[in-house]
Amino acid sequence: MSAKTSSFWPTLCSVLAAIIFGFPIIYTILYHPVSRMASANPLYKELSKDAFMVMSSKVDLAAGRLVRFNDATGKLQISRIVGMPGDEIRFEAGVMSVNGKPTGEYSHLVLPDSSLSVPQQAVFYFPDFMSGANNSTNPRTLAGHLLADSSINGTVLYVFNNATSISTHPELSVYGTALIVVYGLVFFGLRKRKDDIVKPVYYLARINVGLNFVIWLLLGILGLSLGYQAIMPAIYYVFVSWLTFFGLTIGEAGGTLMAIVLFAVLAIFSDTEFAARRFKPSR
Repeated sequence: MSAKTSSFWPTLCSVLAAIIFGFPIIYTILYHPVSRMASANPLYKELSKDAFMVMSSKVDLAAGRLVRFNDATGKLQISRIVGMPGDEIRFEAGVMSVNGKPTGEYSHLVLPDSSLSVPQQAVFYFPDFMSGANNSTNPRTLAGHLLADSSINGTVLYVFNNATSISTHPELSVYGTALIVVYGLVFFGLRKRKDDIVKPVYYLARINVGLNFVIWLLLGILGLSLGYQAIMPAIYYVFVSWLTFFGLTIGEAGGTLMAIVLFAVLAIFSDTEFAARRFKPSR
């Protein structure tokens, strides 16, 4: 038996809600956009003890960004992009420069004075080498720090730890909190449209959205109670990471998220009677 004409749009919106709002947890488990690997790498100022990274499987490269890749031995590495294609890299008297601008001093490194131009479809990466860090495993030539785009399998979106405060990223904290609120609105809004939605779709959407809602809410409460004030920005970035799975850049994912939130609220809480009249066949 076919569904009523008036139930088409609520059912379609429920399918979209199940996909968009129901799969971030599954994606997180499968693709690990949140990683504890940060605490094992002392070379970067962001990656302190008890730090977590929110990653995206979408490669969206820019100078200064931390990226994830496998080295020649197959070991997973995190490093910072210093130079993009076409940039001129020079190391002289312990000073690294990009296009003539100094980017850091590394007087303790065993690296000869040299220069190179970053080729297309590659980036130049270089660790921060924080004080006391072990650099014995790093290549001793500039060319040894070139990395093909195809070798990069993740982009670090956000790093958070106990030292991160809400005051540091107030807007992202608002986004993360608002996202949890929207989950609640979608979950309870689906209940409002129960009679207009095809039953299998309704229950699938409610279970998927409800499971995500409960997990995000518990993580938010637990994180804040333990002092992880950056848990809300992290939740927001996990959702952005999920959207990049569809091929969007990180910037496009953030804008798309705002559009999805608006669409979800309007679709679920729109006037049911108006919708019924709008799609009622004329006699």
